[in-house]
Amino acid sequence: MVFKKFTDRLVSAGTTVANTLLHGPEQAEKIRQLESMGFPTERARHALDATGGDVDRAAELLLLGANEPQQHHHHQQQSAPPPARAAMSSSPARNNNRQNAGPAVAAQNDEQMRRAIDESMWVSQQEEARQLRQAEAASMKNNRKKKEVIDLTGDKKTTGTKKNKTNNPPKNTVKSAAAINAGNAAASRTNNNNHNKFAAQKNTLDQTHPNVRLPERLSNKTKEEQILRCANRVKPHVMAVDTLLRVLTSVRNMPDNAKFRIIDRTNGNYITFVRDTPGAEDMLLAMNYRMISCNNELRLERHMVDEALLYLGISALEQMRMTDEYKEGKRLRGFHAEMRRVAKGNGSPDVQRGGMTEGETAIRLGFLSKCPKEPPEGRGAWVNVQLGDVSENIVGGSVKRRFDGDDTLEDVLNWLGGSYGNEVLDKIRGTRREWCLCDLNRFPILPLDVEKHGKKTLQYLGLFPSGKLGVRLSDDAWRDRKEGSDTSGGFGIHGSARGLGAASRSMLH
Repeated sequence: MVFKKFTDRLVSAGTTVANTLLHGPEQAEKIRQLESMGFPTERARHALDATGGDVDRAAELLLLGANEPQQHHHHQQQSAPPPARAAMSSSPARNNNRQNAGPAVAAQNDEQMRRAIDESMWVSQQEEARQLRQAEAASMKNNRKKKEVIDLTGDKKTTGTKKNKTNNPPKNTVKSAAAINAGNAAASRTNNNNHNKFAAQKNTLDQTHPNVRLPERLSNKTKEEQILRCANRVKPHVMAVDTLLRVLTSVRNMPDNAKFRIIDRTNGNYITFVRDTPGAEDMLLAMNYRMISCNNELRLERHMVDEALLYLGISALEQMRMTDEYKEGKRLRGFHAEMRRVAKGNGSPDVQRGGMTEGETAIRLGFLSKCPKEPPEGRGAWVNVQLGDVSENIVGGSVKRRFDGDDTLEDVLNWLGGSYGNEVLDKIRGTRREWCLCDLNRFPILPLDVEKHGKKTLQYLGLFPSGKLGVRLSDDAWRDRKEGSDTSGGFGIHGSARGLGAASRSMLH
């Protein structure tokens, strides 16, 4: 017995040394681990070769392939006659030689392992396909249940649903990642289809709000109503009214002259005053003008000239010239024309070439001599003054300078007189007060009483650390010095004070 153990140890050591020399130490260690589990060396080596050196998978393959030869060998022992069984039991050396018969046994082992690998892969694929089908069926079933309980009427009662009385416990099935992803994709497709179906069945406005009626399109109304509505829309725009009136009058007086019946839409004046004005181009279309896209023009054919429509359009535009909106627009247009004339005196090329008169030069120098010295860069605050509305883009109508917080409004006026002359100050300070100086940083815009607050500091007036002033046209209430006067229709509303230490709006107005 001792001699047998010693012999087994020698054989095991020799096998380990041989495996190390033939396959390397790492492969030999894996073979030794499989031998310690009870597997033959040759089968362990083939299993490792078949699994790419993975010990766990090699052990699984050996376990799958070990039962078949053992059962076959046991069946042979049970079916053999007693003499043969005795012979088999009495010749262990012969059986060992057969098991280690060489290449034939190795080939048989490899074939068994390949069959086991193929069978395992086929079983795994079948199981994954079954789980995928089961997940898709479950997702479709859940979506059908959700579809039954959707209620678009807002009624809390649901019909067509029954509670499942059988309380079957849920089945614990392990699903692969591929099956779960496939189920989610199927559920998403079903939900999208249901959403599109319900969106297509959405109620219209007539169904949800039967008493609401949308206004009819202007193009669907009669020609007379279109002309009257367009004339009413265009009345605040002075130049558009005058241009349309001039065109329609020319067509009525000389209908055979083609130049009055063709309007170039690329003309500068047409673009500025008519094309983008609300209602202007629609009124021309109501007069039977047609849009010619290829030439970008409006054309009125001779046979389409309707004297009744021309008479109606001219009469409507003449009535619009009598409205308050047109008159106010006319005043604003005249005011901005004066602002452009005043702005030309602020360093314009004409003034630089011809020079100012001695009297004008003396007046401007007198105003500038009363101004304090401008603070250096980094001190004080910028004060901007804009002549007219910013949208008018008046050339030379904007000036700016730095002032300290303790400088007064009178200092700003002297600087303004040195820039544009005494005409601006006379119309701001005069008895008529045709123009006013407004604080554009407040909302609503606040007109400043320069006579009352001329000695107040910029800090007190809310013009520090930044000031933005504008010269605007005064309204009747401001000219007459009435309480709550308002140059834009909203100055009577008191706003909040600007800046630390600034007076409230009610104190400045």
